[in-house]
Amino acid sequence: MTDTYSQTYNREDVRRVHASFSADYKIVAEWTKLHSSNFISTTIGQINALAEARYLREIHLQLKSGTGKIREASVYKVSTNASSWSSDRPGDLYWNSDDGDELHIVVYFNQKWRDLTPKEREDFAQLHMPDWGASDFDGSYGTMTEKVDRRYSSHAYGLERTRHSA
Repeated sequence: MTDTYSQTYNREDVRRVHASFSADYKIVAEWTKLHSSNFISTTIGQINALAEARYLREIHLQLKSGTGKIREASVYKVSTNASSWSSDRPGDLYWNSDDGDELHIVVYFNQKWRDLTPKEREDFAQLHMPDWGASDFDGSYGTMTEKVDRRYSSHAYGLERTRHSA
């Protein structure tokens, strides 16, 4: 049985699209050796829970230097109007890391999340995001070069990947 979110996409479409994000994240994490396989798997499950609950607005994947400067980033923006997109294959995120670098994921929530009661948000977070913390990142990449380079879609649900480079 398929759960229907709307007439234009369902839970399976969300899963298909997020499989592409998951592949990108695995490429970066394994190539840089900055996240363990167990951490990668857990994080993918947590982000998928957000996506399936339709609470996700954006995912930011960032490679930061030891001084905290963002060297590379990919932003995945959720679209529920992606039916005209052709879906790209994941990949091409072979970031070089140096000693002291860190890989960060920052998630932005949408209005549906903000419409939940504080208790509903707390219950969801305890179940699906128990080890998450707050971020002070404002979503801006300043003077970094920006390029939309991939779109992942299934029916009307999609993620648009924008790469930012120093």
